[in-house]
Amino acid sequence: MEDILYQLFSGDYDITPERSKKQQKLCSQISAEMEKVQAVFGIDFVNHLFDLKADEDVLQNYQYFRSGFLTGAGLMLEALGD
Repeated sequence: MEDILYQLFSGDYDITPERSKKQQKLCSQISAEMEKVQAVFGIDFVNHLFDLKADEDVLQNYQYFRSGFLTGAGLMLEALGD
């Protein structure tokens, strides 16, 4: 793995996160459990549940972006200040 600063400088940084084996395993387990939920409650309930989770994720990701942006801006101001 190359240094992240070099990847950013050269424009080779890939923003797409890679899933670890543990994340892949958890995703498979969640999928299996959601199939069980779908069998009991139906596809409409599962779709509604996923829609609610997606709305929550959008808000959470915005908060992460905002915090990261503020941190980055603060670091740039610190580096360029005085």
